[in-house]
Amino acid sequence: MTNAIEIKQLNKIYPASGKNLEKVALENLDLTIPQGSIFALLGPNGAGKSTLINILAGTVIKTSGQVDIMGYDIEKSPKVAKTCIGVVPQEVAFDSFFPISQTLEFTAGYYNIKPHARKTDEILKALGLWDKRNALPRQLSGGMKRRFLIAKAMVHSPQVLILDEPTAGVDIELREQLWDLVKKQNAEGTTVIITTHYLAEAEELCDRIAFINKGKIIKEDSKENLLTELGSKHIEVEFEEEVKDSLMSLNDNFVKLSESKIYFPFNAQQQSLSKLLHEFQALNLSIKNINVNQADLEDIFKKLMKDSS
Repeated sequence: MTNAIEIKQLNKIYPASGKNLEKVALENLDLTIPQGSIFALLGPNGAGKSTLINILAGTVIKTSGQVDIMGYDIEKSPKVAKTCIGVVPQEVAFDSFFPISQTLEFTAGYYNIKPHARKTDEILKALGLWDKRNALPRQLSGGMKRRFLIAKAMVHSPQVLILDEPTAGVDIELREQLWDLVKKQNAEGTTVIITTHYLAEAEELCDRIAFINKGKIIKEDSKENLLTELGSKHIEVEFEEEVKDSLMSLNDNFVKLSESKIYFPFNAQQQSLSKLLHEFQALNLSIKNINVNQADLEDIFKKLMKDSS
C-alpha cells in the first residue's frame, strides 16, 4: 500500500536577514505516514510543526530533501501533489462577503473542478452545515466556522487531510463533535494528520504519533507501543496491617503513603508483579486494595521533550 506521506532528509533553513540569524527550522527530518491512519504530530511551539505542514501544503519551499504525497514528489509534480492534500489551518480566517455554499463553489473552481463534478451540497450535509448554506461566514458560531474550514479543505476530495489545532478555542461539546467528524472521514478512507496541544485529543483519536522538537523527529511509533514502552505504571498497595521496615527494604522505590499504604513505579518489562506479591505474602502481609495508574500521553510528551532538550 502506498504511504500517504514519505519524507526523507528534509531540511528547511531560513537565511540570515538583517539582525536575524540563520534559522534551521527542519533538520534531516525523516517521516513516513501510512495511508488510512490518523496520525498525530506533537511538539512544543517552535518545534517545526507549522513549517512541515506549510511545506506539505506548498506554501513554504524546502531547502533540501524529498517529500512525496500519495507517491507524488512535491517538487516534480507539485500540482498533482497539491490536489492530494487538504489543509485546515489553525486560524479562523476566510472571505466574509459570500455565503458559505458559494465560497465552497469558488474554492472548487480554484482546483479546476467542473461544476457537474462538485460536491458542495454533499459536503455541507456531511458536515452538518446544510441549514447554514446561505449564511455568511461571520454569522456562524465558533464550532460551525471550524466545520466550514474543514469543508473548504474537502472540496477537492483530498486523500490526505491535515488539521492544524482543529479544536483550539472550542468547548468540550464542539470538540467531541469534531472528533466524530475526524473519525468519520478516516473511516471513509481519508488519511488524517493532526497537530494539537490537547494531548488527550491525540490519545483519543490517533493510532500513530510522531514527536518533533527542534526540527527533528525524536520518536515515532504506534500509540500502543509508545504507551507500553514509555508509559510507566505506578502501583498503590494498601495492606490490612501496618507497613513495617522489612517491607520498605524490599525495594528502594517504595514510598510510604500512610501507616498501611505504599506507592511505587512499576515497569512490567523489568519487574515481576507476581514476584512482588509473593514477597508480600512471605512477610505475612494481607493486601486490602491495589490501584494501578498508567501514565498517559502527556507524561510521555514531557519525558521526551525533556530528554531532547
